[in-house]
Amino acid sequence: MRDPIELYEYPKEWLKKGDEKKIASGLFIRTPKGWLRRGITTGTTASASIIASIASLKEELKKVTVKTPVGIEVSVKVSAKNGIGKARKFSGDHEFDVTNGVFFVSKTTEEDGIKFGKGIAKDKDFIVSDSAKKQLWKNFEFACELYNYIGGVLVEATYKQKSEKLNGIAILGTTGFVEPWCDKLVKTKVEIAKRYDRIAVTTGRESWKIAKDRFPDFQPFVFGVHLKEIIKAHSGEIMIVGKPGLLKHVFGSYNREEILSSARKLGNVLEVVIC
Repeated sequence: MRDPIELYEYPKEWLKKGDEKKIASGLFIRTPKGWLRRGITTGTTASASIIASIASLKEELKKVTVKTPVGIEVSVKVSAKNGIGKARKFSGDHEFDVTNGVFFVSKTTEEDGIKFGKGIAKDKDFIVSDSAKKQLWKNFEFACELYNYIGGVLVEATYKQKSEKLNGIAILGTTGFVEPWCDKLVKTKVEIAKRYDRIAVTTGRESWKIAKDRFPDFQPFVFGVHLKEIIKAHSGEIMIVGKPGLLKHVFGSYNREEILSSARKLGNVLEVVIC
């Protein structure tokens, strides 16, 4: 049985009867002893608030079904009434996520399309990543068609409590789900990766996609800043694919040759691709 997001295969001895449904949901990661819960991205949360705001003009509801960039539909709790929909960001078993608990509030408007207001980051080149923007529009168009809605929505963000560190929030998400980074996840993924003779270890989901396409004979895994842990533990062939900033954080250099030299001191690393 494969994880539906990262596509690695779970060891058969870990699996129990009835695990299929939880794994297929994308919200759970099987470990040797129990489960880890994935969270949802700001993109999925904002999408839920958009659907809820439009749906509330016709009905009151407590959950909506959101389409994610990886093709999995996820049920998200909402509150919705009189054209206002609210959804809360859930980070699963992530050890620390500054966006956990953020509320997205969407309000129906007479203007067409999706607009962004209070609480959405203004100090960056973008406030919505390309993948999240596609997700928002896909769910907006779905809700418009389902409820025969003509108009737009204004999306805003609010926090449980004021914080100097949170001056605004960007809407992001490559898959629609948040990996629950913690020691248990790293150990679980190391154990799974060790069962493959050839792996490509990556810093994130975009790098994972590049690794999957470029090295089809290597099973890709996202390890973020935990690359050294898997390289030390794995006895097979390894490719590294990652973003320059995260590779610098791990190996202390932006230079590909220096990164490769450092990585080869830890394990059988064949190549480094910076993307």
